[in-house]
Amino acid sequence: MYESAQGDFYGMFFWIAALAMYFYFSFAQYKMAQKTGHTAPWWAFIPILNTFQLIQMAGKEWYWFLFCLVPIVNVICFAILWANAAKACHHAPFWGVLMLLPFINFVAVGVLGFTQGKHFSHTPPPPAQPRQQTPAGVA
Repeated sequence: MYESAQGDFYGMFFWIAALAMYFYFSFAQYKMAQKTGHTAPWWAFIPILNTFQLIQMAGKEWYWFLFCLVPIVNVICFAILWANAAKACHHAPFWGVLMLLPFINFVAVGVLGFTQGKHFSHTPPPPAQPRQQTPAGVA
């Protein structure tokens, strides 16, 4: 039987890298859940519950989970969910849509989870102040 130390190294490297990515994405979603006031932010670390958490952060109903299970429909579903979750974190919705793009999603989830949202807000801007009119002939 042939055992390769090189193969063992690559296998170990793969699992360590996969776990590191999993914890990075989970911790970013955990921070997003805290920002949105989710009652159980630790759901971000549990594989199926983190999808339900995303659905709740996006403000959608439970049956959106079923949409996530349908091929091709799930891509559109996740785009909508992440865009709405980005809005809930007071970021522009395109940050959520960027979650669908490989490698770019590392940056997008970091922005959503670890930065303050100041680019987008659910609250409307304050009304404009009326300009005071000056009498004619007065400068």
